[in-house]
This record gives sequence, C-alpha cells and structure tokens, in this order.
Amino acid sequence: MPNQGNSGRNGDYLTRRKVLGTGAAGVGVMLAGCSGGDGGDGSSGDGSSGDGSSGDGSSGDGSSGDGQELTDNPMEALHGWTGGDGAEAAAEIVAMYEERYPDYEHQIEPIGGDANENLNATVARRLANRNPPDAFAGWPGLNMTQYGGTLDSLTDIFEEKGWEDVMAPKALDACEMNGEYRAVPLGSHRLNNLFYNVNVLEEAGVNPDDITDWDSFTTARQTIADETDYIPVTTTSIAPWTVLQYWAQIMLGTEGQEAYEAWLAGDGDRAAIARALEKTQDFVETHTNEDRATLSFPEANDKLINGEAGFFTMGNWAAGMYRNADNFEFEEDWGWLPFPGTEGMYVFHLDSFMFPQDGNAPVKAQAFAELIGDAELQVRFNNLKGSIPLRTDIDDSQLDDFLTMNVEHLNNHDQFPRTLAHGLACTPEELDECKGAISANFMGPFNVDDAADALMAVFE
Repeated sequence: MPNQGNSGRNGDYLTRRKVLGTGAAGVGVMLAGCSGGDGGDGSSGDGSSGDGSSGDGSSGDGSSGDGQELTDNPMEALHGWTGGDGAEAAAEIVAMYEERYPDYEHQIEPIGGDANENLNATVARRLANRNPPDAFAGWPGLNMTQYGGTLDSLTDIFEEKGWEDVMAPKALDACEMNGEYRAVPLGSHRLNNLFYNVNVLEEAGVNPDDITDWDSFTTARQTIADETDYIPVTTTSIAPWTVLQYWAQIMLGTEGQEAYEAWLAGDGDRAAIARALEKTQDFVETHTNEDRATLSFPEANDKLINGEAGFFTMGNWAAGMYRNADNFEFEEDWGWLPFPGTEGMYVFHLDSFMFPQDGNAPVKAQAFAELIGDAELQVRFNNLKGSIPLRTDIDDSQLDDFLTMNVEHLNNHDQFPRTLAHGLACTPEELDECKGAISANFMGPFNVDDAADALMAVFE
C-alpha cells in the first residue's frame, strides 16, 4: 500500500467519516453536490517527468504503464484558471507539455466562470455521462471522495518516478484513496495569510510587527480608519465560501486548532463557534469596502495592489497577483503576516490533477501526469501561481522570497490544520452544508445563533 507511515494529525484524510463507496454512487453524490454551488477561488495543479517519452505506446496509460496504444485523440485536461493569479501559471503547463511532447495533440483548457464551481460541475456531468476528460484539476483529500471509483490509480507512476521519496508527506496523504494514489500533487497554498500594503500602514503609523492577535488587529484597523482615508481591510463577500473562509481563519486564530479540529470531529464547542462568528461579523462589517458583496477576490485584492486598502486576507494565490503586478514588490510595496493568532500554523491547501478511468488518450495522459509531478514544471507554475511546489528536492533559490518563506514554514511548523472552504478538511457534502449554513444565516443580516447551530449540526 502506498505511503505507509505518513499519516498523523493531518492524514489519513480518506478514512475519516463518510468515505464514499468506490462505485458509480460517488458520481451521483458529486452531481448533487455541484448543482447549486456558490463559487470557487480559482486555485488548482501541474508538473513533468522530463524523460522524453518516445510516444510509441510503450510508456503505457495512467494506471499500469503496460502496453497501451498511442491514439489519435488529443489529450483533454480541464482546469479553472481563467484569470487573476492563475492564467499565466496555467500557460506554463501548456508550454511545457508542448516542449516535452511536441507530437502530442492536446486540449488543455480552462472552464471559465467562478473557477472550481463550474469546473466541478462540468467534470461531474462528463463523468456521469461516461465521457470523461483525460485529466482535471481539483482538490484532493476528503474532497476526492466524491469521485468514487471513477479515478484511475496512479500508483505505478508514483513508484516509477520515485515520487514517494521526493513529495511532501502531507501531499502524499491527501492524494491517496482506497490504498492507491488517485491524484498528482501540484502545489500548496497557505490559507492563514494577512497581506498588507506597506505604504498604507506607514502612513497610518501602524507597525505590522505589533499585530499578533485579534485585539491588536482590531486596534490596527481602527488606527487606519482614524488616521487615513484608506480602507482598513479590503474584503469580498460575494459568495458563502469567502465568509466561511474568514470564519475558519478567525476560529483558528482566536479559539485555536484544537477547537477547530474538535468541531470537525463532531465534538465542537458551540460557544467557541459563536464567539468566532461574532468576530467574523465584526471583521466583515467594520472598516471594510462597501462594495464587498459584489467583488470577486481578484477585484478585492486589486484594492490592496492599487494602494486603496491596508489589509487583505486570502489564500496565498493572492500573492500570485502581486508577483504579476507591475512595480509591486515583496517587502517594498507589500508584506505578509500570519493571520492574527495563527503564528506557527500553516493552514494547508493543496492543488492537484486527477485522471479518470477510460480516457480517450491514455498514453498522452500518462505523459501529462508525469509532467504534473516534474520538478521544473512545479517551479515554473508555482512561482506564477503564488503557491509552493510539493517536491522536497527543489532548490529554494528557484523560488521567489515569499514562496521560499512558505516552504520553510511548511517544512518546520508544527500545526497544519486543513482548509475548510477548499475541500481538505471535509467531504463535499459537509462543505455544501457549511456553505449553506453561512448562506442562510450569515451573509447579512448576520444571525450568530442560527449560524452556530447550523455549523454545529454539520458534523454532529
């Protein structure tokens, strides 16, 4: 069995509660979960082997590597990176596939509009209709259970390429289901980030080093409001996942990982959940942009880039936008803090590619799988995406300073709570229920009691 000994506080992701069966029922559940979502964040995966596979059919398909014939079909891979932080990064996947396999026709294409929501709905429909793409980007972990028995085993590729020895153990855990690897990890985003505009904080007289907990963050927001005309915090509340993500960060920062994990395990403290909700309401409503309900996360992030706002909290795909912006340099123009109260935590998010069974171009799909796990591709993609490679054998000098810092934290921090709004900490059904709890009770007006009851009920 793959990945013996890698599970711990954060892993065996796929044997905790409600793991779905391996038959077609998984696709049915997935269709139900994707029919009425609220929008995604635009984050997902990449890689390559660099071995120059001959393409004569001897390299095999995505599961066994034995005797598959090279077909004329283009290799179809779907992802959700249509703009913001992801479009340039996705272009690197296309460029490297064409560099490595110039004779392999492909359709590596984005599914536009709210990123993962539309992508997941398209994948669900295609799987249910038995017309799968050859590959698609998505979150592994418990999110992967929705695909049931439709995903191919990639264990042979992992073993042939030696990935078990060079991939981060947490990524290996998340990509394993039913004793086989079912996804190739691409990159990790950290969720507990508080980004800031250096100029705004300097003009307000706010020292970012003083922001260590909720109270000091509240003071900093008030100071910016009192001393400047800038927006203290730019936010987006366009969809329930955004508010759910804010609440999870505030819960971790003010109540701690133990309380967060206890809730996920069905033993939550309602009073702690309610306290975090009260702070979340304050965070969303106080000292923020009035157009928050109509802005996507890239649009909200633009306010920090343009010098209109002091703070922005989001997964570090937001930093991919900073890298791609003109004259907006790390530490000179923008800076980073762990979200107040989460010092020592790396809130873990993971992008990957998955490979359905019965694709139309198995040899080309195997080449794509090998590319996703390749060291050079992971560097090229993640530098642009604002995420970090999952390979542990990459020279940090190939990454920018912000990503190098994140690699150091991934390797050395002690606390790795899994992301909630991005699929690692719960099944798709549970995530839908969490977003429903926010949508029904906590998108304005804010009903703390009803939202707390609804969130408690998800895991009880």
